[in-house]
Amino acid sequence: MSSRRKKIFTALSVTGGCVLIAGLFSFFNLSQQWEHQVQDILYRDFQTEQHPDETVIIAIDQNSLNHFEKNYQTLWPFPRDIYAAVTEYLRLCGARAILFDVIFSSPDIDRVNIAAEAADSAFALQMQIAGNVILATQMEDSTRTALEAQPERYTRRFEYSVPEHLIRSYPSITLPIARFQNVAAHPGAVNFFTDDDGICRQIPLLFRHKDRIYPYMALAAVMICENQDSVGFDQEKGTLTVGRRRIPLDRKGFFNIYWYGAGGPGNTFHYVSIAQVIQSYIQMKSGQTPLIQPEVFKNRAVFIGATAAGLLDLKPTPFSSLEPYPGVEVYATIYSNIMRGEYIRFFPNLIWMVILAGMIFLLTFAWQRVKIWQSALISVIILIVPLIIAVWAFRAHCTFFPVVSTEFGLVLSVITILLINYFTEGREKKLIKKVFNRYLHPAVVDNLTKNPEKLEMGGKEIVATVMFSDLQGFTGISELFTPPEIVQFLNQYFTRVEQIIFESNGMLDKYTGDGIMAIFGAPLETQQHAEMACRAALGFKKLSQFAIETKGQKIPLITRLGINSGNFVVGNIGSANRMDYTAIGDTVNLSARLEGVNKLYGTQNIISESTYAFVKDQFICRELDYIRVKGRDKPLTIYNVVCLPEEITPAIEDFLKRHAAALGQYRERAFTKASEAFQQISEHFPDDPVARVFVRRCQQLLTNPELIDEEGVFNITVK
Repeated sequence: MSSRRKKIFTALSVTGGCVLIAGLFSFFNLSQQWEHQVQDILYRDFQTEQHPDETVIIAIDQNSLNHFEKNYQTLWPFPRDIYAAVTEYLRLCGARAILFDVIFSSPDIDRVNIAAEAADSAFALQMQIAGNVILATQMEDSTRTALEAQPERYTRRFEYSVPEHLIRSYPSITLPIARFQNVAAHPGAVNFFTDDDGICRQIPLLFRHKDRIYPYMALAAVMICENQDSVGFDQEKGTLTVGRRRIPLDRKGFFNIYWYGAGGPGNTFHYVSIAQVIQSYIQMKSGQTPLIQPEVFKNRAVFIGATAAGLLDLKPTPFSSLEPYPGVEVYATIYSNIMRGEYIRFFPNLIWMVILAGMIFLLTFAWQRVKIWQSALISVIILIVPLIIAVWAFRAHCTFFPVVSTEFGLVLSVITILLINYFTEGREKKLIKKVFNRYLHPAVVDNLTKNPEKLEMGGKEIVATVMFSDLQGFTGISELFTPPEIVQFLNQYFTRVEQIIFESNGMLDKYTGDGIMAIFGAPLETQQHAEMACRAALGFKKLSQFAIETKGQKIPLITRLGINSGNFVVGNIGSANRMDYTAIGDTVNLSARLEGVNKLYGTQNIISESTYAFVKDQFICRELDYIRVKGRDKPLTIYNVVCLPEEITPAIEDFLKRHAAALGQYRERAFTKASEAFQQISEHFPDDPVARVFVRRCQQLLTNPELIDEEGVFNITVK
């Protein structure tokens, strides 16, 4: 191999390894914490100034506390008639939703100027008239006790059709008093969540207590504003659905918050003091021009909550180091995210890995080709690129690029390329021959020896085809002979098997007693892997016409095959002292299972629907059945390789048409007609065992139709 090609191969090897390690590193807690810190920096230093206008926050601030104490001799907590006045004013102003970040978990207290009963009644009346008031609800863990003695009296019920893993369950709950529950439009959970570093970046949106689901306060606001009584879930896109709104959640049911800026008055959201609202209410009632015009609240969701430092409702967010962040603004932020369709996204893993692979390849190749000072300069430039991408992706698309994992992969690649010891070309050839002489045709081994760059040592995910075989009746055969005679018989059999596999350019991976495992499409990848496997299947079909004579007996060589195509990992697997080049993965496991399915149908080969998709234009196949495989949700369609197109005869064509028609009747659940059709096939083609299987099955289904499910799968599960 030339020096240039060797360097390219080395660069590719380092690239693959570093990308894999960087991908694994991204799952570590330390990496995620660093990524979060980078994201916080993007918010604080590179966020474009935004001011969502669909939300207004009424602040219970220090000025309001001072105002009510000075002018009304009223201390915190405020009497409920103040909230009644606020609710009435917002209703008259045309607010879309009114949300109180205050938990009214006990009745009001009597005061000098107003009785508790009157204050609660006034607030309840205004909530009932408004019809769009959401009250805070606190989900409690086992360390706390709910304050509401008779919870969950909300008269309005909502539907939630979402998976259970998206809902966080709590053993206890603190609800508003029953009177308020009966008139409020909706409860809204106000629990707060932080990451390991104590910063809030994501929030679950659905909670459960007993048999009832509670939405997060911001989600409740969306439901009220969108006039929706139900929440669904789009499984394919991973989004909650509220009317026309599509809300993305992560796998744990958390919503990633897109922060607009620093919290508090004068920054991101429009703030109004509750004292100003009460003053405006009094002015409106007396016929004066209100201090706060009704247009401020019209068609907006209004969140009422505490912002005064003494009320202890300031939350840690990415902006906490700049300004205190009131908890009520968290709900307003999430509400605006949903209503504006502005969601945090994360860079697609595949695209990230491609970008990282490109940078690592350039970096490692440069360290092999140019001078040290030039390589160092290129490294500095490349190390800056992830930062540029991160800023651009965040500002332009609200997308986080994994800066820390990327930089880790780049630094790791530089260290790796500086520590690599190159193997000589002779040692490479020796290694290849030693590993693959047992598995591959000698011509393929020679090709690998001349072109070692085609072989990637170590694990690699590929798309290829796997075949498992089993010699029919071997258990009975083995009882007729002594162990040495059995070995002699198997040696003769496997000699023919090896010839079939090698003639189809397959890799003989291992022997499994009286069977083999073969891979088509590795280690030399090819798009014809499924075609190669099916040609081998026809070779085995011809082999079944022969028999081996021993001790005066003829033993037929009928081989059953299971063939499946798909993604799996192939490479050197084992321990430091002993390893084999083999394949692992679900594709391999399913191939082994399909081999055993032949026994149910009396067939010699079964291919999966994925293999059929590759070869349907190159081979004549017949569909056999639907089967259900343990561990898979959807039924699997299986097929049988019949012959090549040029080998088809009128008899085969007639046979396939009859089979397809009978199978169609079976699928339509016309079991009587299907039984008769399969019986005719069995009479005309007595060598076909599948027809006999379906005749028996149709007879069973006529008396026990429950043996077949809604998807047309007979009561057979392949384990």
